[in-house]
Amino acid sequence: MITLNQSYTYEELLRNLQESGAQYPDFTVYKEVGESHDERSIPMLRVGLGLDALILTAGIHGKESINPVLLTRMAQEYSQAYQNNLNMGNYPVRELLDHCSICFLPIVNPDGYVIATESFNAIRNPILRQACKMRGVDWPYWKYNARTVDINRNFPCKSYIQQQFGEYPASEQETKALIRVFEQCDTIGYLDFHSRGRIIYYYRQAMPFSYNQRNHKLARYMQKLSNYSLGKQEEEYLSRLNGGSPVNYYSELLHRPAITVETVEENADFPLNPSCQERTYEEIRMLPLEIIAQSVGNSEPLKNPQKIR
Repeated sequence: MITLNQSYTYEELLRNLQESGAQYPDFTVYKEVGESHDERSIPMLRVGLGLDALILTAGIHGKESINPVLLTRMAQEYSQAYQNNLNMGNYPVRELLDHCSICFLPIVNPDGYVIATESFNAIRNPILRQACKMRGVDWPYWKYNARTVDINRNFPCKSYIQQQFGEYPASEQETKALIRVFEQCDTIGYLDFHSRGRIIYYYRQAMPFSYNQRNHKLARYMQKLSNYSLGKQEEEYLSRLNGGSPVNYYSELLHRPAITVETVEENADFPLNPSCQERTYEEIRMLPLEIIAQSVGNSEPLKNPQKIR
């Protein structure tokens, strides 16, 4: 089990996910959904027996090293609660995850993660390593992949803007891997975890009012659990500056809820201090269960619906 308030290598997080899949084979599936440009696996652990799934991602930006640890810990805690038929707070975990599974993808950008936590020397391909060094960004502040592309700006949606020469929509292997997950899973929604500001972004500029109204309603439930603020105006501004995010792509592709959760204080500096993991985890650990509970509430009732709220 992941212990909070300490650092983990990519290999350690990968091993924890693999071990969870092996430990709970009756209701989890571990798979590698793709490979980075420096040949690192992009792992996914699906927890639950529900045919539909909620997708959770983290680690799209390399320097945001807190959320990969937290989502790995979350996958383990949910698995334990499911195995033992326990509630987390008022949420009946097994009942919820039999209604809707959760696909955990804690490290979408493994090359970026190893750069930001170890240095450019962690990149094995000498051509890629030299290209990263020439980008002019110190390695603890690295948010890109090994081809120096910002994955969070690489998705083929209406807001896509080319960031650099040689990049085009879905040019990156990490982008393609996540797109395959979106296309191959029957999903109810998508939560993308980033690190700056303790804000929940719900507004999608290219989507109709009814869609954003639904997203806003879900964000309000999440706000009550986390005490994070809601950001609409900021997201409108950011979407004009930097498009091509996976939440925008997912919303346009499937018209289902896609929400960005920014953890950690606004003034936190990189590299992020692992000592904030415990507090941050407590802020976000119930958010996926709330989304699934809301989905259940809008369809068939649970056996014990009073336990959810």
